[in-house]
Amino acid sequence: MSIRKPARAHGPVLALAVAILLVVVPAVHADAPPGYYATVDGSTPATLRATVHAVIKAGHVKIPYTAASTDTWNVLELADQDPLNSGRIIDVYKNTSYIKYGAGNSEYDREHTWPKSFGFPDDGSSVLPYSDCHMLFLCNSSYNSSRSNNVYDTCTVITQSYPTAVYNGESGTNYRQNVLPEGRWETWLGRRGDVARALLYFDVRYEGEGSEPDLILTDDINLIVGSNTGVNLDVAYMGILTTLLQWHAQDPVSDRERNRNDIVHSYQGNRNPFIDHPEWVLPIFQGWISGVRDVPVASATIESVYPNPFNPNTNVAFSLPEAGQVRVEVFTVGGRLVRVLLNDTYEAGQHTLRWDGTDQSGSAAASGAYFFRVQSAAGADTKPAILLK
Repeated sequence: MSIRKPARAHGPVLALAVAILLVVVPAVHADAPPGYYATVDGSTPATLRATVHAVIKAGHVKIPYTAASTDTWNVLELADQDPLNSGRIIDVYKNTSYIKYGAGNSEYDREHTWPKSFGFPDDGSSVLPYSDCHMLFLCNSSYNSSRSNNVYDTCTVITQSYPTAVYNGESGTNYRQNVLPEGRWETWLGRRGDVARALLYFDVRYEGEGSEPDLILTDDINLIVGSNTGVNLDVAYMGILTTLLQWHAQDPVSDRERNRNDIVHSYQGNRNPFIDHPEWVLPIFQGWISGVRDVPVASATIESVYPNPFNPNTNVAFSLPEAGQVRVEVFTVGGRLVRVLLNDTYEAGQHTLRWDGTDQSGSAAASGAYFFRVQSAAGADTKPAILLK
């Protein structure tokens, strides 16, 4: 029996900025057919979620994963086509161009950004998530194997680095962290928004109706690990939701994604709404932190950072509207985690932490701009600081 998750209201989740000035994610719109979203009701977060779900569920047809007829290989080789060469594809993690093979090959394969082992390992005529092309991406085979079932998250301690190629003016590095009970995979900056929006789509598209699973994004690693059972489930979890919301803001929708959305829609019959309407992410997801909260409360707040600028020490003062788990972190302006100052249960009220200007390994951080971020079940807040040496 499927368990229907309630419509969810969410409190603000602030993305890490990439500059000292406030960056607002633009409301970009792809080429959805006229009237496609006509029935969407944005009067409340709950109705927005419910009506978006109804739109993207309607008309959704299953693309065969592997078949003699049109299958996911055909769709993905168009959706992930190299913008500079129509006879090649660009993979998601290595940013490398490969010749189109038309099917299985030794260079790239199909990456389940929501790992299929978490909720739908067995394909079938009624198991739509398994071959949903909004979630599948072509990927370098070795990098795909390295990502494995790791959840998407910022890597606090890097076990392995996976650099991309420099292609069409873009490059970066993916990171993996081997940590129990489930490893982490940090997608490079140029595609982290793509994978984030794919999983946000999955959370809203699959609500546990009929034979479909209820797929839920969460920060609760125990719920996620419990979903890796080797059998199809009525309810399954993936994450890390807070990180995916950050990645959505850090890497805005691109023309590549808009084109991809159009191609998948032309075959599969439905669209990823968060590519067409990225401004819908926060109304639908904000405040949904651990998979257990439906009613938002007042947000956690950073009251001050002092002194600022500083050398070598500074203090971050923050307030919590309610007792519970809280995490305080320091990031670079590019979104790289520098230091976890706190990850523990705290009482409601005002608190102060000191940062001595060192990173997670104890080495001195370089001069420059940084961001403090406080995250709790009550939401998140960020404030900038400048280290001058």
